[in-house]
Amino acid sequence: MSLAQLRAETGLSVVEVLGQNAGLERLRDLQACFLRHFPEQPHVVDELDLAWRVGSHDPDVIVHGWLLENEEGVAGLLIFHTNLRTRIVLQHYVAIDESARATLPYLWLGPLFDAMLDVAETEAHERGAELLATIGEISPRHVAAWKRIGYRVIDVDYREPVHGKHWAHFGEIEFKSMTVILRCTQFGETLPIGEVAQWGVQTYLIDHYGLPRDNPSVDRSLGLARALRD
Repeated sequence: MSLAQLRAETGLSVVEVLGQNAGLERLRDLQACFLRHFPEQPHVVDELDLAWRVGSHDPDVIVHGWLLENEEGVAGLLIFHTNLRTRIVLQHYVAIDESARATLPYLWLGPLFDAMLDVAETEAHERGAELLATIGEISPRHVAAWKRIGYRVIDVDYREPVHGKHWAHFGEIEFKSMTVILRCTQFGETLPIGEVAQWGVQTYLIDHYGLPRDNPSVDRSLGLARALRD
């Protein structure tokens, strides 16, 4: 789904704040929206600032910060990364302001993430990569909503570091359990689900968080992902 189709179906338009020479005001709008929805993660505000000023932290990762707007102004956000090395899209944060929800159609998440995947697949093709899937970490209470728009839960005993990418500054690694959702691309559907799931888990835990592969929790999740069958 194109961004124009997204706007026609949901009333949401996208402002790409990162990587497109967006002005500082747009960055501040994105950061303010983020803090409204995720006040417990203020470190991400600094990460957005760094990505806006100097670009991606990794030459094989395309960082996206979408400011979602409707006729009233800022309505929400979507932050995701396209990892060209592993061919996986990481869904990091999505949020919609309460005032904007009443104007959105049922299952509005579907068109939004269709548009996200369309953008990610296009940029990957331009760089000679064929994406496998998009993956996200969610709370179990949100599973039903994601299943309704085509995602599947992969049971891999997944645990993310409590301190995210900054875990190394806090001594022994602390983990919290999360539910992992996966949606394969058309190309990814031609491959064994275990192979795709393993790449997805690896992209989050090792490529994004920088966790050691031999960490017992990481090793267990990778093994369970590899063993998945349709």
